Amino acid sequence: MLSENTDLNVDIENLDVWVLAGQSNMQGCGLLRDETLCNASPSDERVFNFSMAGNWQIATEPLHPLWESYTPVHPDLQRGGVAWENGTPTNQEFAAQERENGVAGAGLGISFGAAMADATGKPIGLISAAHGGTSLNQWSETLKSEGGKSLYGSLLGRIQKAGGKLRGVLWYQGESDCFPGDDTTYAERFERWVAALRSDTNQPDLPVVVVQLGRVVQSLADTATGWGEKSWDIVRAAQRTLPDYVPNTGVVSAIDLGICDTIHIDTPGLIRLGKRMARVALGIQNGSTHAAPRLAKIEKGPDQPNGFGMARVLCDGVTGGWNPKTHISGFSIRDAQGNLHQTSILIEANADARDPKVINVIVHPSPDETMFLAYGLSLSPICNAVDEA
Repeated sequence: MLSENTDLNVDIENLDVWVLAGQSNMQGCGLLRDETLCNASPSDERVFNFSMAGNWQIATEPLHPLWESYTPVHPDLQRGGVAWENGTPTNQEFAAQERENGVAGAGLGISFGAAMADATGKPIGLISAAHGGTSLNQWSETLKSEGGKSLYGSLLGRIQKAGGKLRGVLWYQGESDCFPGDDTTYAERFERWVAALRSDTNQPDLPVVVVQLGRVVQSLADTATGWGEKSWDIVRAAQRTLPDYVPNTGVVSAIDLGICDTIHIDTPGLIRLGKRMARVALGIQNGSTHAAPRLAKIEKGPDQPNGFGMARVLCDGVTGGWNPKTHISGFSIRDAQGNLHQTSILIEANADARDPKVINVIVHPSPDETMFLAYGLSLSPICNAVDEA
């Protein structure tokens, strides 16, 4: 079946389709002008998008103009989240406002699609389904009966209407769950969500690629009412360990990527993130568990002079070696409760000169059972460890 849009010459039934779901970092908040600065095209003729309006088109940023949505949940949520001086705004008023203020909206979808097209030689379809500021409870599978008035029901409806060969789901969400109570139940709730989606799409092995939460910056005045550092780390841990208990899932990190405001990944970071997700998606399709770096173990290294010691970080899935070779930032020494260790000092971390896939962390005193090595904890850590891929 050819697309209803006569401007497109694409066989929808043979299109490899991926869903974009989650909240604002999946919706896309990067500056649109930065795409050209990154030598990236805002569109790719091999990548198609099932738009919010419900038709196939060549994917062009922004992919999520929410007020064009044919399912009511997106305009309803946006209307409810924005103050308006003259009462309830109309869709037309919001659409005009979005066009006038259209400086942001770049996402990771086109970058992902282009990388998948490069690897497979096939055109790639994206289904836009994300919505900024939404919690996992708002995405709950228990709201399925509400159809297009719920995020989950809308997602299922879009998949059915779009057609094509559903290959997987890209998920970037969790910021709205980084609060006491929601944080500790995130892993269990998301596992149920994945199971429900696989059942409702009749694909028990449907790949799901998740972005682990990146950075958030807030002032001291915001700390009392804003995100909690512990909650942020709990949700991150749930996301990092997802492949341990849910098969055919993968995780990529965003912790080293830049942000364009207090919480949103910038355009260069989103372009890199899309490529990372494609690499992991291809790994799942090919049955590989080593498509991206993943912690294997931490072992104690040889003691150093003057009471210094070493911890060695070993990961699977490292391509080439770690960059930078020296002064890798983002590690810290913690106690059993996750707080900064009171009597130990982290001196340096760098790639092992003999085995660049290993990171050596020098500490004082030598590691003991009270010390726990952490990477990327806290709301806005400075992290720079990447492999050659």
